[in-house]
Amino acid sequence: MSEFTVTVLRFALFGLLWLFVFLIAGVLRQDLFGPRVARNRRDRRRGRAAAEAPVAAGMGAASPTPQQSAFGSSPTLVVTSGRQSGFSLLLSAGQLTIGRADDCGFVIEDDFASSHHARIYPQAGAWVVEDTGSTNGTFVGSARLSQPTRIEPGMPITIGHTTMELRA
Repeated sequence: MSEFTVTVLRFALFGLLWLFVFLIAGVLRQDLFGPRVARNRRDRRRGRAAAEAPVAAGMGAASPTPQQSAFGSSPTLVVTSGRQSGFSLLLSAGQLTIGRADDCGFVIEDDFASSHHARIYPQAGAWVVEDTGSTNGTFVGSARLSQPTRIEPGMPITIGHTTMELRA
């Protein structure tokens, strides 16, 4: 092998070692500080718009749904305590997924919430909340959910440090 070939191989190995060091540093940074958060306004607006979007396409339906007749009109999910306190979301005839993932209908900003933590959906004229296998659990009142549970207006639903309730 020529001296030039050996030198090129040494530099290639040296470059691969530094690449490996930077990859390890990136993984350690993510483990310590979590995933990166969107910093510019456009990305934050897109996340907020996804959280405020209607749950289902039938928001302006002419015929009343069973949920509307039971509650008088479409109920609202209101955050009563936590980082997003005061936030409200009008529920429609579809299901609402709550979690930290961007594809959830309500993106919750809580470190103790799973990516797809819980879902709220209409069933037989009432609203039901279901934990979707979250790590820290979903609570209605002080009881941890183990099965889908019917919720009434005013009942507190707790996910991590965030408490919300259904209002008519």
